[in-house]
Amino acid sequence: MRIKLTTLLLLLFCLSLAMPAAGAKDGKEETLSALAQLPVAGTTMNVRIYIKSYSSLQEARQLHGILTDGGPGALLKTLQKMRPIGHIEREGTIGFYDFKLILSKSTPEGRHIYAVTDRPIGFLEAYAGSRSVDYPFGILELDLKADKKGKEKGEGSLIYAAQIKVVDGEKVDIENLTFAPIRLLGVQQL
Repeated sequence: MRIKLTTLLLLLFCLSLAMPAAGAKDGKEETLSALAQLPVAGTTMNVRIYIKSYSSLQEARQLHGILTDGGPGALLKTLQKMRPIGHIEREGTIGFYDFKLILSKSTPEGRHIYAVTDRPIGFLEAYAGSRSVDYPFGILELDLKADKKGKEKGEGSLIYAAQIKVVDGEKVDIENLTFAPIRLLGVQQL
């Protein structure tokens, strides 16, 4: 099912809107927690999002150029070579996947955070050759607002397995493997 997020999708594709920070807040790593609501019978789990630094606008433009010139395969190969600058994990476990591009955009009420990665495809998933291997990207979107104490809180979504396609040379279309993204509720700074 195709999921079209309101920001016609995210990060490296919303370059004109993106205003990335030079690094994590005050030069420190940011940690956020959230309740992940999976699109299956109300299943939930606690997750943590760690941000070491943010991508520059120049990096985002380069990746956008790679996508529009070389297609999703070229973007995937480039992301696979990049070093991680953040990650998301289920609380109590080690890693879920690493983010290779993270942008922060200021809004009147707070900010939006967008992240993209090449998602890990495990041995059994690859061996079985299921349809999911055709969805090699992971995409995160957070909408945060500052409360009276200055702490940021909000919500977001995580597309665990996505396809990214270029339509008409510049327009980007994101397709989610499942019928809905994972909802991130109660996102807050730690």
